[in-house]
Amino acid sequence: MLPRARWLDLGWALFTNLFVLAGVLAWGWPPGNVLVLFWVENVILGVVTAVRIATAQGGLQPGAPTGSRVAKVLFFTVHYGIFALVHGVFAGIIAVSIGMQVGFWSLAVPALLIALRYVVDLATTWFIGEQRRTVTPDQAFTAPYPRLFVLHLTTLLGFFLVMSQLGRRPGTGPVGDVLGWLAAHGLPVTTGALVVTLLMVIKTIADLVVMNPRPREGGLRWKFDFGM
Repeated sequence: MLPRARWLDLGWALFTNLFVLAGVLAWGWPPGNVLVLFWVENVILGVVTAVRIATAQGGLQPGAPTGSRVAKVLFFTVHYGIFALVHGVFAGIIAVSIGMQVGFWSLAVPALLIALRYVVDLATTWFIGEQRRTVTPDQAFTAPYPRLFVLHLTTLLGFFLVMSQLGRRPGTGPVGDVLGWLAAHGLPVTTGALVVTLLMVIKTIADLVVMNPRPREGGLRWKFDFGM
């Protein structure tokens, strides 16, 4: 049974993912904005993790020196920052290829919702729920990488889907076949909308797996997010 805070985080994740997908399919947001939002989530996750590393108290003796903690925060910032930079390059290429637009409703609002999700989780679970007292700085350091892997995997998948269409006539290739099938069934969508839909479905499923790391009784107890 998941704790109440975990259900809240799962609810936030589903809401933000569905909100962004609805923006593209129902409200006409440029599909490339979703890839930008993937990168924004990546950056927000990194900032929140740096705060967790800096404030984690698990396994520490009272009065322990803060030098090693500062070093962990700095190392994480550089290490995670490199991943974020590479992610940003790929996300930017896809976003430009399938169309993007900087706008308040189509970019700023969903970005604020994503930030709110992580800030609420940080405040309620980490500080108010005092999980920082049981999680070590090393655990806080490694905790975001499964989610980072999800974001990078979906971005790379989107990159290859978009690149596979370059040089092809519209309506040809695997993506074109799917678009043709959807149009024949009364669901005409663009290449960008199709790519974004596939990525959001994959990301949502992966989010649920990563954020619910307790399999059956007697099996391995995955600690992907360390209660974060």
